Amino acid sequence: MIEGMLHAFATVSMPSHLLLILLGTVLGLMVGALPGLSSPMAIIVLLPITYSLEPLSAFELMMGIYVSTKLGGSFASILLRTPGTPAAACTVLDGYPMAQQGKASLALGYSAMASTAGGLISWIVAIAFVPIISAVALHSEPADIALLAVAGLTLVASFTRASMVRGMMGVLIGLLISSVGYDVQEGIERYSFGHPMLASGVSFSAVLVGFFGMAVVLSDLDMVGKGSTLVSDKIGMQLPSLGDMLRRWRAWTIGTVYGVVVGAIPGVGSDGSVWMAYATVRGQSKNPENFGKGEPDGILAPESSNNATTGGTMIPMLTLGIPGDGSTAVMLGAMILHGLQPGVTLMQTSGDFVYGILASLFYANIFMLVVALASIRLFIAILRRDRASIFPFILVFTVIGAFAEDNQIFPVYVAIACGVAGYILEARKFPVVTIVLGTILGPIIEYNVRLGLAYSAGDWSTFVGTWPRAIMVAAIAFLVCREVYLVFTSIRAKASTQQTKRETA
Repeated sequence: MIEGMLHAFATVSMPSHLLLILLGTVLGLMVGALPGLSSPMAIIVLLPITYSLEPLSAFELMMGIYVSTKLGGSFASILLRTPGTPAAACTVLDGYPMAQQGKASLALGYSAMASTAGGLISWIVAIAFVPIISAVALHSEPADIALLAVAGLTLVASFTRASMVRGMMGVLIGLLISSVGYDVQEGIERYSFGHPMLASGVSFSAVLVGFFGMAVVLSDLDMVGKGSTLVSDKIGMQLPSLGDMLRRWRAWTIGTVYGVVVGAIPGVGSDGSVWMAYATVRGQSKNPENFGKGEPDGILAPESSNNATTGGTMIPMLTLGIPGDGSTAVMLGAMILHGLQPGVTLMQTSGDFVYGILASLFYANIFMLVVALASIRLFIAILRRDRASIFPFILVFTVIGAFAEDNQIFPVYVAIACGVAGYILEARKFPVVTIVLGTILGPIIEYNVRLGLAYSAGDWSTFVGTWPRAIMVAAIAFLVCREVYLVFTSIRAKASTQQTKRETA
C-alpha cells in the first residue's frame, strides 16, 4: 500500500497533473458558489472534455470539482442565506446570522478551515481502508457481488430525501433502462421495439447528461433575470486562529466522524451527515441556545462533515463499485466510459489508478483552501451574477457529451427525453439519482445473479449459502418490510383522521 501511494504521489505531483486538479478546484468553487448548481452537474458538463484524457487525468479534474463544490456551497449560505448546494443548507443556520453581525469574513474562514480539516482526515481514513476492503472484496463470489449491489440500491432508496417507495420506483426505472438492448448471454434483443439505435442499449452518457445536466437547467428556468444581494459589500476571508480551532475541536471532530461514517453508506452522503453532526454538537453544547444566532460551532460541525464525506464515499466506490452519492455515481459512469470496470476487481486490475485518485483527493483538499483564500473576492463577484447566464453553456456541453460517446445524434434525443423526465420527476419529489444508480448497477446485478446461478446449478439458495449473504438478505428484507409497515401505518393514520373529520362534521 505504501509503495503504491508513494508511486501515485510521484505521478500526481507532476505539473500537468497538479494543473488539472487546480483547474477542477477553481471550477468546483465557482459552481458551488452558484445556488442550485451541483457537483454532479459540473462533472457531467466537463465529461466530454475528458474523453481525450487518460483516465487518471480525467479523474484528477473531477476530484478537484467534487471536493471544492462542497466549500463553494457555503459561500452562498453565509452571504446570501441561499445554500449553494443541498448539504450547505445547514450552514445557513449560523453562517448567515454571523455575517449579519459583521463577521462574514470570519464565518467564511471557519467554513474553509473546517472543510479542509474534515477533508484531510477523511483522506487518511480512505487510504487506510480502501486497500483492506479491496483485498477482502477480491475474494467475493458472484452471489456476493450481486447482493452487495442490491443492498446498495436498497440503501440508496431507503435514505433518499423522498420515501423509499419513490426511491425504489426510481431504481426500477434505472434497471429497466439498463436492460434495453442485446442480452449478452442469450443474444436476443430486449425492449428495443425494432429500433436499430436501441439494439446496443441506451447510451449511458445520454442518461447522465439528461438527468444531471438538462434537468437542472429546466428546473431553474425561473431564476432567469434574478440577481443576488450580499449581506455586506466589504467581505474577505479571515481564518480563525489555531488556538480557536483547537478549543472548538469537539465540533469539527464530531462533524468529521459523521461525514466519514455516513458518507460510506450508499445514498446518504453529505445531505444526511451534516444535519446529524449539527444536532449532535448542539445537543452536547453547554450553550445550545446560542445555535442559530451565529455560533461558530454551528458552522464547524456541518462544514467538516460536508467535506469529510469525500473520503467516506471513496471507500464503497473504489472497493465495491457502489456510489455513495450523486457525484460518485457520475464518476462510476465516467469510469465505464473511460474503459475501466468498477467493482471488486478495480484495485487488482487498475491499482495505480485507484491510488492516483486517492493522491488527487489529498491535493484537492489543499488546493481548495489555497484557492479560496487567494480568490475569495472573485467568488463573491460570481455570487452577484445572474447564474442563468451560464445555462446556455451547460446545454451546449451536455449536448456535446451525449453526442461525443458514439458520434451519433440519437443519444442527444435520449438526453433531451431524460432531461424532461428528470425535471418532471424532481418536481414530484422523485430522486433521479436512484434512476442513474439503477442504470449503473443493473448490468452488474444481472451478470452476477446469472453467474451465481450457473455456479450453483440453478439453486437460488446460494444467495443465503453463507452467513454474510444471509445477513445482507436479512438487511434488505428488513428495510423493505420496514417501509411497507410505515406506508400502511401512514395510510391508516390518514384514514383515521378523515373518519374523525367526518364524524365531527
